[in-house]
Amino acid sequence: MTTKNGQLNDGREVYLNGHRVIDMASEPVFSTTLEVIQRYYELQKENKNHTFFNNGIESSVMFLVPKSVKDLAKKRQIYEEVARESYGMLGRTPDFINAGVAVLGNYADDLGTQGKLDFAFNAKNWANHVKYDDVFVSHAIQNPQLDRQKTLSQLLNQGQEFAGVWIKETREDGVIIRGAKQVNTLAPLADELLIFNLPDLKPEDKKFALAFALPIATPGVKVICRKSTMKPEQSLADYPLSQAFDEMDAFLLFDDVFVPNDALFVCGDVEQSNAFFEVSGLFNHTAHQDEVRGFIKLEFVTGIAVRLAHQLGLFDFQRVQEKLGELSVNLEMIQSCIIASEVTGKIQNGVFTPNMQTLLAVRAKLTTYYDEALRVIAELSAGSAVGVPDFCSFSNPDIAKMLDSALTSDLMTAEERMLLLNLAWDITCESFGQRQRVYEFLHGGNPMFIHLQHLRHTDLTQANQMIDKVLDNARNGKK
Repeated sequence: MTTKNGQLNDGREVYLNGHRVIDMASEPVFSTTLEVIQRYYELQKENKNHTFFNNGIESSVMFLVPKSVKDLAKKRQIYEEVARESYGMLGRTPDFINAGVAVLGNYADDLGTQGKLDFAFNAKNWANHVKYDDVFVSHAIQNPQLDRQKTLSQLLNQGQEFAGVWIKETREDGVIIRGAKQVNTLAPLADELLIFNLPDLKPEDKKFALAFALPIATPGVKVICRKSTMKPEQSLADYPLSQAFDEMDAFLLFDDVFVPNDALFVCGDVEQSNAFFEVSGLFNHTAHQDEVRGFIKLEFVTGIAVRLAHQLGLFDFQRVQEKLGELSVNLEMIQSCIIASEVTGKIQNGVFTPNMQTLLAVRAKLTTYYDEALRVIAELSAGSAVGVPDFCSFSNPDIAKMLDSALTSDLMTAEERMLLLNLAWDITCESFGQRQRVYEFLHGGNPMFIHLQHLRHTDLTQANQMIDKVLDNARNGKK
């Protein structure tokens, strides 16, 4: 439980800027972000609403198996409180996978067995371990985008050993795996990894048909971090978000890693691999947490836009109010849809499950709404944000007094103006903000496929009945 205890020097192989990190605590990108992640655990001690008793053991509400609308609403409240610790900017805090782990035991029997391998038992056992030890699990599902016109097997046959994660050797006690996964968010700070595939394997991709869990410090697991969005030489006042934390994304390399039999949930079965995300129960419940977190993020940027309008003296213009009203309507729509997903949920495998069709609608529109809020922030802050001086300028006696006068208004002091405009710049134009924007667009999947999936499951039975009635009446001359 390294993350829960705040200790990351457990032998994990993490690389940043091309060098292996020996002391994780010495790197601000890890130490500062870890402080925010640990709030997930601290809130359980500070607020008993965050815990419940599971078989006599006090556990996080994240592990509550929902049995009713009330249970989903309770979990939503905790998702919101956790998300507000990072303003919704940390998308893969422990509660994300935990929302799925909570119900994994109810769905595990669908994973079945394979010879001596009991995947159902393994999944239940692992889920109990995560629940009772409250470990932080990061997941990885995407393969490196090498050539989408070729199957993984074709790429492997051409010598691309890191086109995905594949079974290099099968042993009596487990398998040796090799390969890579990309965009593994917060992997450097996690305790364990949950690895599985999206449902896009082809019949010949049996070697890649895998789902398993491993500690991050397992020999052969290499975590290669992307470039950080933090700016160590700058102050928090100049970069209110960039300097506070960085939800580090990483590239995972598996260099002949041993996965024991009891850590396997899928092995060599393409059909089971393609079905794992939904069959395991992870899909619906992690989506519920994810859209709640997204709502908090949208709430945050909507608030920034409104605050800017007030503080810059723009709020009384009707055109500005109209744009802000559009943002507030968007926010209301997302919140209402999330609640609707709970109210229209149903019992599956003994679990009260949110309506995935409604959550897909949230996922489809939240990206657009978030982008709209960013555009309004950028428009309102405009040239003011572009020209904000460094806070160090106020320590220079030659310009400090004049600068203070130039930036002070009846609405706010020079310092408050700079802080607010720096926040606006950070979320819209800096690499931190751009990464957040890209994350919202793509973390839930290709936006086109989200719309296609929603359309496929939309029930228009009654609409078609009404259309048929109108057409029949017109055909027969009836009113």
